[in-house]
Amino acid sequence: MSQSGSFGVNYLRVWTAAQYAATPPAALMDRGSNKDGVFQLVKAASTIAQYALVSFDSVGTAAEATTTTYATASGLGFAQVAIATGEYAWVWIGCGGGVGSGIKGKVAANFAAGGILNTTAVAGVADDAATKVIGGAGLTLDSGSGSSIELYASGFLGRYTN
Repeated sequence: MSQSGSFGVNYLRVWTAAQYAATPPAALMDRGSNKDGVFQLVKAASTIAQYALVSFDSVGTAAEATTTTYATASGLGFAQVAIATGEYAWVWIGCGGGVGSGIKGKVAANFAAGGILNTTAVAGVADDAATKVIGGAGLTLDSGSGSSIELYASGFLGRYTN
């Protein structure tokens, strides 16, 4: 894993296996950045919904995160586009976002605006209930409960036990 610049990060694009093989934007697990934050390049092990919380392993294989998958994840992020099985995309891993950035994450219907994000049993969905804290994303900025909310993180998203 490396970070050596923006890599021309386009977090609104996905690459099929053929497109990635022909012209990869970067290597799996490379990090890139732009004005909206830091992103990590991953490959979807299964379908990932737009704005879903994802966990990924040490080689960049990603899936929608749950409290169970959190325990073995190498990293966490939020997909900003829908990603089909076997496709490649950048996921937001923190250090940015904020009001008007468009960086979003899916939350449960009972999420209270301004709450600390935690994992849930529902794949890809965060909540403010006390399960496993998604470190770094302690401040959420709007009240889009039950759908997606804009996110801000002062650091990288991470795994913390509570």
